[in-house]
Amino acid sequence: MPIDEPASKATELFIAKGVLDAHWTRALDRPWRVGGCLECRGRNDCPQLDWAIKVTTEVTALMFQKR
Repeated sequence: MPIDEPASKATELFIAKGVLDAHWTRALDRPWRVGGCLECRGRNDCPQLDWAIKVTTEVTALMFQKR
């Protein structure tokens, strides 16, 4: 895939899972909190974690839509 093409939802979800895993495994005293990546900026401020949660929520909402 050329770099200028937008990423698919599957690719975004795969990357989001990696971000969530990093925050889970590297912040053992406070799972799912900041401290798992280089983007963490404070006790509760991490743009990567916020993005990963947003992507996961969007995909989950799409999967559980009623028809």
